[in-house]
Amino acid sequence: MSTLRSTLTVASLAAAVVGLSGCGSSSTPPAAAPASSSATSSSPSTSSSSSTSPSTSATPSTSAPAAASGALDAANQSSDGKSVVVDSVSIDAAGKGGWIALHTDVGGKPGPVKYFVAVPAGASTKVVVPTPEGIPSGDYWPMLHVDDHAVGTYEFPKVAGADLPAMSGGKVVMKKITVTVK
Repeated sequence: MSTLRSTLTVASLAAAVVGLSGCGSSSTPPAAAPASSSATSSSPSTSSSSSTSPSTSATPSTSAPAAASGALDAANQSSDGKSVVVDSVSIDAAGKGGWIALHTDVGGKPGPVKYFVAVPAGASTKVVVPTPEGIPSGDYWPMLHVDDHAVGTYEFPKVAGADLPAMSGGKVVMKKITVTVK
């Protein structure tokens, strides 16, 4: 039974990594500032509205390489194009923090990483993902990654096996949102 479970866990992880292999960074964002547990947006033009799109919820999982689990919630929002706000995020990765990577949408699935920001271990709210080059209106995928290789350096997908997406219940912790730039 243990061998079967291990085989299924490895197969699930491999499928997730293969599915995300096209999610590389399409640009090199500026150094990401760590998010605090009470980060807020200072931009008056960034607001959030409710979304009915489901997100992956937190349940401990052993399918991530770093035994990480987490949760992420974000809503459809209006923005000035210079940031995206993730309402809440939590990561439980043996005391390690992580990253919120903002993936573009390609055909209804996560595409390349456009921007990212560090998040500490534990829970954080109102995490601002800076998008200094600006982003257009459209669909995006905030996704939680584990900072598990060179701590403090976002390495997915440039370094094989580094900073992989956090998994919960066998699914990548992410949520599709729509950003309307005004």
